[in-house]
Amino acid sequence: MKTIMAVGAHTGDAQLTSGLLLARHAQEGDRIVTLDLTAGERGTPAGFTQESFRQYNIECAGQFAQMLGGKSIVLDIPDGELTYSQELAIRISDIMREYEVSTVLYHWKNSMHKDHIAASQLTTDAIFFASLGTFERPLPPAPIRRFLYAENWEDSEGFVPYAYFDVTQAFPLWKEAVRKLWLTEHSRDFRYLQYYEGLARMRGALIKKEYGTAFGIDEYAKRVVMET
Repeated sequence: MKTIMAVGAHTGDAQLTSGLLLARHAQEGDRIVTLDLTAGERGTPAGFTQESFRQYNIECAGQFAQMLGGKSIVLDIPDGELTYSQELAIRISDIMREYEVSTVLYHWKNSMHKDHIAASQLTTDAIFFASLGTFERPLPPAPIRRFLYAENWEDSEGFVPYAYFDVTQAFPLWKEAVRKLWLTEHSRDFRYLQYYEGLARMRGALIKKEYGTAFGIDEYAKRVVMET
């Protein structure tokens, strides 16, 4: 059994952008962990206080993870105030060690949103600290073998899809689970479900499947060994 962790700057980021692959791994018997660095509470809609919306988002993230048989973790950092620090990167790395994470899905480095940029740098360094055997921490290193950048409409600058996955069988589970999030059905700023469902159809068409999902990788990792 592998442990797949998706890291998002806010509740909803990981679930929308990486959720299809999470759902596929859940169906294959792997352990799923979503780590939201903030609860996205400052997009407070009518009828909520900022604190009640925070708690609501945490509950929704928990419901999403529960439907995939996984674990939801939401840190206590205020929305909009996510900044890089080595201390926080190490805190995230300790969570990766605790859950023995083998694959990490997270934000691409370029974004229109400051929290997403910080989340990307934090996760990159957390992967380093979590997998480094000589970096002494209370828990053993995490067996991280793969890390991929999720396709996010806010993180599109310079993003190039490279790794494609067939998620046709996982699509119904993801769609049901992601509807637990407030922004999926109720956001007036952006039609999240329409966008990511359409994106899954398009990525699926490119690999001759009904639904697909695509992730980016670092340039240095783009190596193909040919026998002839």
